[in-house]
Amino acid sequence: MSDKTYAPPQARLATASDVQRPFYVVSKTKFMTLFMLTFGLYLLYWAYKNWQQFKQASGQPMWPIARAIFMLFYTHALYREANTLIKKNGRRHDWLPWDLASQFVVILLISHGLDGMSNRHPDNLWLDIASVALLPIQALVTFKGQRGLNAAAGDPQGESNARFTPINYVFMALGATLWCTMLYSMATTVN
Repeated sequence: MSDKTYAPPQARLATASDVQRPFYVVSKTKFMTLFMLTFGLYLLYWAYKNWQQFKQASGQPMWPIARAIFMLFYTHALYREANTLIKKNGRRHDWLPWDLASQFVVILLISHGLDGMSNRHPDNLWLDIASVALLPIQALVTFKGQRGLNAAAGDPQGESNARFTPINYVFMALGATLWCTMLYSMATTVN
């Protein structure tokens, strides 16, 4: 007979990588860099990852891809879920999720409106400039919401996702190339 027969059972402790976070966590530097260098296209990935992780953590049936594509209609719900989780876990995070989601939606609508007008009037440089000038404002407003998502996931600073991955560098290089091309085009149009 084995001496281990009467030994207490050994539990396998979960590592940080085993724990499923309920929301996508990202640091400010990584978020802002990817947002700006991809001209805001990072938002699609951001919304998808948030809903995908929420679906896995909560078990609720949903289509994360659809919620990402229609983020305009689902951002209030995303922030509300994060706020509910913050309160449920006895944490505190000073944010106004409804207001931040509303600001996100308004800026997204303005951005799409400017892009649409720019496409209809390609010779109007001012529409392009306004669209580019709105990008950092949109990034800051979105990151304020991300801070709430980070808090709900138990990582307020986003330290668990602060490092850039090889795929991040690929998109950053493509984005930097696009930025250079766009700025060169704008500069030559002005002259």
